[in-house]
Amino acid sequence: MTFNEAIKQKKNILKNSSEFTKTLYDYIIIPALEEEGRNYMEEFKKNPSLFMDDSCKNYSSNARFRVFLFPKNKN
Repeated sequence: MTFNEAIKQKKNILKNSSEFTKTLYDYIIIPALEEEGRNYMEEFKKNPSLFMDDSCKNYSSNARFRVFLFPKNKN
């Protein structure tokens, strides 16, 4: 999906998620290609607070993205 579609999907997921679920997981946008998504996640894990939604654009070669459910407090 495009970045804008991913943003809309993330907002919809957050709107429909319970507060408890939000304490357990972060919803992040990552590149859709597996290797690029993996590279992004490795960098994200090092310091999540440095990454904004549009940070993933720098890791994508085809401008396709997906929303990923990332467990908090796990590296």
